Amino acid sequence: MLEHLSNPIQSLLLVKQLLKPGGTVTVFEGDHGSAYFHPDSEIAHRAIACQVELQRRAGGNACIGRQLYPLLVQAGYEAPCVTPRVVHVDATTPDLIDSFTRKTFTWMVEAVREEALAARIIDAATFDAGIRDLYRAAESDGVFCYTFFKGVAVKPTHLLREGSNGRAWCSRHATPPRIAA
Repeated sequence: MLEHLSNPIQSLLLVKQLLKPGGTVTVFEGDHGSAYFHPDSEIAHRAIACQVELQRRAGGNACIGRQLYPLLVQAGYEAPCVTPRVVHVDATTPDLIDSFTRKTFTWMVEAVREEALAARIIDAATFDAGIRDLYRAAESDGVFCYTFFKGVAVKPTHLLREGSNGRAWCSRHATPPRIAA
């Protein structure tokens, strides 16, 4: 979800407000720059780059997965831990060939065709050849790999939180400050 937002840190800060001190946030984000496949195709990478560029122009970031650690740190979370989750698709995983390579990733790239052509990012023949090459990776001797990143982090226990009077106070203090009536 963060990949579609122009200010993902703002969203992470909002989630942090909703968490109890010591609570955790878990985020999963893909990284379109991590797509690689066999047979490799520079033209397919150019088609993928269209989707990445259009998402950038719309204010998002299709390669945000690799940025989860610094985003969580900048949002003030403690102990961020980010791990890659590689999806490897080949003939031994026929369900993923259809559901992920064809119907998720390639479909998503293919869906930006008209917008990419209208923006003059690429010509029709090159884009269509790139899509054909992505589908080629879904054939019996093809391989497709993509990386998702899982980030887990903790809301610090020393942050301000709401007291019973509705005023913020620091949890490092034994008692909330007194408010004059």
